[in-house]
Amino acid sequence: MPSLIQLIKSKTVLFSTALSLLGLANSYIGLFNLDATQQSYALLAIGVATAGLRFITTVPLAEK
Repeated sequence: MPSLIQLIKSKTVLFSTALSLLGLANSYIGLFNLDATQQSYALLAIGVATAGLRFITTVPLAEK
């Protein structure tokens, strides 16, 4: 199991944490007011960003 320091060094984990916090904020305070088309573009951007992070990831968490 990776340590907290190793997790903080991971761009993918930080991105996922930010997405989770934004989703939580949106659930409680309605942070985003998006129509269906905007939601589709947001999901597309998230997918592209996640794939991009995967391509630049070279070291497993256990080695950070």
